[in-house]
Parts: sequence; C-alpha cells; structure tokens
Amino acid sequence: MQETTTNTIAIREIRPEDSAALVELWRRVFGDPEELAASFLRLLPEMGSGAAAFADGELAGAAYVVTGLTVGEKRAAYLYAVAVSPAFRGMGLGRRLSVSAAALGRRLGADFVCTLPAQAGLYDWYEKRIGTRCALYRRKDELLAREGPALIPLSPAAYNERREKLLAGLPHLSLSEAAIVYESINCRCFGGGLYAVGDGIAAAYIEDGRAVLREVLCPDPGERPALAAAAASALGCGRALLYSPGGRGDAPYLAAEPGALSADCVWNLAFD
Repeated sequence: MQETTTNTIAIREIRPEDSAALVELWRRVFGDPEELAASFLRLLPEMGSGAAAFADGELAGAAYVVTGLTVGEKRAAYLYAVAVSPAFRGMGLGRRLSVSAAALGRRLGADFVCTLPAQAGLYDWYEKRIGTRCALYRRKDELLAREGPALIPLSPAAYNERREKLLAGLPHLSLSEAAIVYESINCRCFGGGLYAVGDGIAAAYIEDGRAVLREVLCPDPGERPALAAAAASALGCGRALLYSPGGRGDAPYLAAEPGALSADCVWNLAFD
C-alpha cells in the first residue's frame, strides 16, 4: 500500500511500531478491553493488515482488513474496526480509511469485500464508499435460560473442526486458524468462549446480563433454541439472545459486494 497524503493527513499500511498507538486508539474509540485490541494486532499479520492515518506523526485513525476468510473457493476481505480519533472527526477520514483498507484487502488477494455495518444507516454509507450491499440477514430470538446439556470449553482448533463438519455441504464462511483464535479471545474477554453443548457447538459471550449466542450449530437446527437456553443457564444468565441466519424481513446483517454470496450462506461468526 503506497502512502497517500491529503490535507496534512498521511495514510499508509500499518507497521509493527504502530501497535501501542493503535491499541490505545481502539480502546478509546470502542471501549473494549486492552487485551482484545492487543490480541487482534498480534494475530493480524497472519490474517490481514490495516490502514492508518497520521497527522504530523500523530495517529488520527485506523481501519483493518481481515483476510484468510473463505466461502467455498472465494476469498473474502472483511473491513473491520474503522476508528477515528475524536480530535480528527469531520474530516472524511472514515471514508478514506475504509476505501484504503478495502483496496488493501483486494491487493492481498481477496475476491470480494464485505463488512458488518454497526448501524442501519451505514449500509448506504458503505455502498457509496466500497460498493457493498446488504447480502445476508439474521434473526434475533430472546429465550429464557433453562438447564440442559453441559457446556464444555473447546479450543479454537477443536471448535473449528466441529464447525466445518456441521456445515459440510452448505455454503458458509470458513475461518483461518488465526481468525478462530481471535473469535475465541473476543468471546472470552466478555465472559464467554467457544463450547461444545449437546451434539452441537456454541460461541457465546455475556452482555447486559444476557448470554449472547453468536453461533449455535447442531445436526438438527430445531434444537438450537434449547442448546442456547442451556448455554445461558450454564453461564449463569437468566436469558439468552440467539443469533441465527435469517431472510428478508429479518435484521440486515452482512454487507458484501453484489453477487459475492448466496442468500443461504451461513456466516454467523463475524467480528462484531
């Protein structure tokens, strides 16, 4: 990625020496634990890169692109964690960083670019900047916790192996080894993790006293609510919020370049 300079702002690919400033920016903008940002940056060389904006040597913003994600034979570049320091907002840096990171993903070999907009109004924003449109939808079901199968922690590798077996034959997102490690850290930082539950698997964390089930997979999809409720009980929560693939009429979810994904693609795990 070549360095570009406009209006005293220089944008370039991130470097190892930027890590401390990038972690502080992440913590300040998103409010996440320092462990999460630091872990992401440690794993990032194996699963992508990022663009950083500097004003007279001061970090003004950053945006990352996660690679090593595949859907069948297609390779995805996932735009993630676009952050602009409060002192530099209103200058168009979010747009410039998003465009730079998306272009970087393509140069790293991606066949398509995708992202998960944080707010409904951002789908149009991203479409104008990087050409993505809402491609997938998801359901949200709130359930009462109840006892059920035990929740057994899984290593990222074991979870990924079970996940691929459960999704065999279906169009779905496959994660790299580094990406599933980050997913595990992301859940663990918020009181959850990656688990086996019954004859299925679950990725969960705790938010506002609820167990948020980012993914529940099992041979019989009809059993997912029961497994989600059991996971919530095991995590000491009274309620579960279960996310699952949906269709039009459900909440917009992943945005991708048109034609990149089939409507029945199982994504579930995203870096939200």
